[in-house]
Amino acid sequence: MVGGVLMDKKKKVKRQNITELILLLVLVALVNLVGSFLFHRFDLTREKRYTISDGTKSTLRELNDVVYIKVYLDGPMPAGFRRLKKAVKETLDEFRAYSKSNIEYVFINPSESPDPKTRREIYDQLAQDGLKFFNVQSADRTGATITQVVFPAAILSYRQHGQDYERVVNFFSGSISNVFNDASINKAIEMLEYEFITGIRTVSRENTPKVAIIEGHGELDQYRINSLALALGSFYTVERVAIDEKLAALDSYQAIIIADPTEKFSEKDKFIIDQYVMRGGKVLWMVDAVKVDMNQIAYEKETMGEINSIINIGDMLYSYGVRINSSLVQDYQCAIIPVNVAPIESEKPDFQPAPFVFFPLVNGVNNHPISRNINPVKLEFASPIDTVGEDSRVQKTILLATSDHSRVVRPPIIVNTSIFAEKPDPARFPLRGMPVAVLLEGEFTSHYRNRLPPTMMNNEAFRVYEESGTPTRMIVISDGDVARNFVQVRDEQYFVSPLGYDNYTRTTFGNKDFLLNCVNYLLDDEGYMDVRSREVKVRLLDEARILSQRSFWKMFNLLLPVVLVLLFGIAYIVIRKRKYTR
Repeated sequence: MVGGVLMDKKKKVKRQNITELILLLVLVALVNLVGSFLFHRFDLTREKRYTISDGTKSTLRELNDVVYIKVYLDGPMPAGFRRLKKAVKETLDEFRAYSKSNIEYVFINPSESPDPKTRREIYDQLAQDGLKFFNVQSADRTGATITQVVFPAAILSYRQHGQDYERVVNFFSGSISNVFNDASINKAIEMLEYEFITGIRTVSRENTPKVAIIEGHGELDQYRINSLALALGSFYTVERVAIDEKLAALDSYQAIIIADPTEKFSEKDKFIIDQYVMRGGKVLWMVDAVKVDMNQIAYEKETMGEINSIINIGDMLYSYGVRINSSLVQDYQCAIIPVNVAPIESEKPDFQPAPFVFFPLVNGVNNHPISRNINPVKLEFASPIDTVGEDSRVQKTILLATSDHSRVVRPPIIVNTSIFAEKPDPARFPLRGMPVAVLLEGEFTSHYRNRLPPTMMNNEAFRVYEESGTPTRMIVISDGDVARNFVQVRDEQYFVSPLGYDNYTRTTFGNKDFLLNCVNYLLDDEGYMDVRSREVKVRLLDEARILSQRSFWKMFNLLLPVVLVLLFGIAYIVIRKRKYTR
């Protein structure tokens, strides 16, 4: 009788185990079946370092062919570059997951050849192709210092319509020195998604938007706006265009940039720009209301700020909804510049750092995607902007504003070196948040509505025009120098510094990122702004604690797994003994 009961129990347990096994197999099969149709990746990191942006995902999903990527970051390298290599691999694996396997990559060691001549030829060819290389010093296993040639870069290849397209991606594209530390490596890791997706988009994009940098009115020349033009070239086709009173001069461009004009616009050029806006064209205005000659301050210790009255586009901007005032802002939060404090009669200059309140460092407001998560933007002799008009069809958003300690200087404006002798006092800067950059969105009314000049009324080509336009966007910045990069001429050669980089303090301000965001936003490429401003925190080991606690952590890592196995084993035996003793 007891034996029969035990047999029934065993059969029941056996059937239960088989049933549970079948249910488990069915569940696993269902999960795999659902997983083949639904795709999701779980990112448990605090800063979502493994979550790529929606814009990146969209670009990857739209790839029609394979993008081949050769990464020249392999072989023996210092620890920082090994960390960078790991981050590159993780990023490309993420790209492959969203691109339906249209991303293929390989890591290459450019120093693999034992022959020095062959290695030199490879180095020269890669450098000629545009890959940046660095001579990095590190210590080998014996402690000796060795110098290695490292190419932290990649080449992207894509075939479209029977033609091959290539683009070089330098992971340290913004680096201006050979100093590599945790901060510079971390910055390169932060920018990996941005650099790669920019390159992929450039080689795979069929219809690249065209951006015109307007010239012919004393705007920044090709050298002084070179850094911004090169950065925009990663996204768009950038060309310098002179309107020259030609009605169709701007027809093929999706956006135009007007950077620091110093000469008068003809009425016909203004009309062409106005009608370009009415047809939905986007404009980035960077205009000085007051001009100050810094060279005169250097030589004569004083200069007069002159109202830029020759720039006759203020009436157009007023029609669209903003007014750049003919005054200057001073800000307690300002840039540092070198000042010669030596006596006038002294032949030897003595340069000392001093705050210059006419060079405000401004931040974004309203957490707008254009100005979010960027470094302070350096302006030079900027003016306050007023929003005017009550047109409900135009939305106005302040993008940049002065700090909580600022003030306005109205004409006549005298700028002299005595300002450096004053110690800035926050109490003397009572104003706060004065706008210096404004975004306008909506349907604009033509500046020439009911006011076409007689000379143009008599010209049949100008007689037909749009009095109101389709929805569009424009951005107005009250500083023409915001887009100007430093240029040095030596031996008739032009050497251009990155936009926003201060040669004196070796600080990089947010000018380039802000202007890139402006153009991206104007052309509806908002997804790339978040990628560019992403911050990835790399939690590094404490080297001091590693040295002082090395023995403890070695024993901890050695004994902990053994102790855990023993504890689990003892717990299993105790539980089993209690279960079957009953």
